[in-house]
Amino acid sequence: MTAPNSPRLSAKDGAEHELWQRLDDPASARVLADAYTRQFFEPFIWRERRVSDVARELQVSKTAMLYRVRQFLRLGLLEVTRTEPRAGRAVRYYRATSQGYFVPFTATSAESVQALYETSVDNTRRSVLATLTRAWGALADDPRWFGLYTYGDESGLKSHALLPYRPADNVHDLTQRGFLEPLLDEHAPTIWDNTTALSLRAEDAKALQRELHALQRRYSRRTSGGGKTYLLRLTLTPIPVSPEKSI
Repeated sequence: MTAPNSPRLSAKDGAEHELWQRLDDPASARVLADAYTRQFFEPFIWRERRVSDVARELQVSKTAMLYRVRQFLRLGLLEVTRTEPRAGRAVRYYRATSQGYFVPFTATSAESVQALYETSVDNTRRSVLATLTRAWGALADDPRWFGLYTYGDESGLKSHALLPYRPADNVHDLTQRGFLEPLLDEHAPTIWDNTTALSLRAEDAKALQRELHALQRRYSRRTSGGGKTYLLRLTLTPIPVSPEKSI
């Protein structure tokens, strides 16, 4: 279903498409709300793609990918943009029918907003963990060298990170410099994963939020072909104050 007065834009082929499409049909909404299913649809959002290319990208069989494409076509989420003749069966190119989609909560089967959020981001969360795990391999190839370092001082938690084992003298040095400091070395893998609690005034927390947004936008503009693709996830959320701490 299309949102009323939905803005439209023109694609390279001159055809007009909806900029935003509202999905009130539960079957269509499930494609965008379910993280596992959405991974098969995302490569087609506003990009013309072949089934074989997307299957290779997602590391699934062409048959499995074709099943998904037919499902999206039936739901009206995908369209054939052109057909390329060749010996044997012609090659079809597909693209999503809209550049953006809105799935209302009422179109999902989620019992709560939290449940909807968890279902929606679950696949992304697992992707982050998988890629991080592979990257950690550049620090030590034997998992027995790894362990969790949790460190704090009188002001609270300072760092919680997964790192290779370090001798006591080295660990003492890291508490002064920072546990993740070695990752900044030139030849260390370009990864960063850290959880820390900050005590900030409201205006400072808002400033940090805006700086994180500006930082992401600044580096998004530098995106160009030929480089590696990095998965970036920024999270900032207030921690509820327990009744004991508020006394």
